[in-house]
Amino acid sequence: MNRHFEEAFKRIEAATGIKTMTELAKIVGSSQQYISKKSREGAFPVVWAHEVAKKYGLSTDWIMTGEGPRRLSELQHCRKFEMLNEFEEWLTEEVRKKPSRKEWFEIQLLDSFQPFKKWIEAKNEILGKTPEVLKQSNGSGWK
Repeated sequence: MNRHFEEAFKRIEAATGIKTMTELAKIVGSSQQYISKKSREGAFPVVWAHEVAKKYGLSTDWIMTGEGPRRLSELQHCRKFEMLNEFEEWLTEEVRKKPSRKEWFEIQLLDSFQPFKKWIEAKNEILGKTPEVLKQSNGSGWK
């Protein structure tokens, strides 16, 4: 195995218990022969890392580079603003108690922070989509 492929595969083995290229092939939707070919070339496609990350809750960046948090659940602790971690924890508890609070909160946030709303609108315009919550937000608070 070439070094790049080998390193990514070793990280996957350590985090998932996947031990063979056949097991990897099933998860990424490829053949064992193609996995072997990519191994010889030293190429570990990012799309494979994404598939493994999605199935096992891992970070694609970590699979590909070995840097950053291993698990997606560890990402919340990498935020620059600790208050956002606490806020997300609180909001998760609130939504668990009453699921409609998620939509309520999103609308409140957009209505309270108009510069953020404009930023979201611009971002979604580029992507060609308008989330329903943006349509419901009217800039005057939740009614």
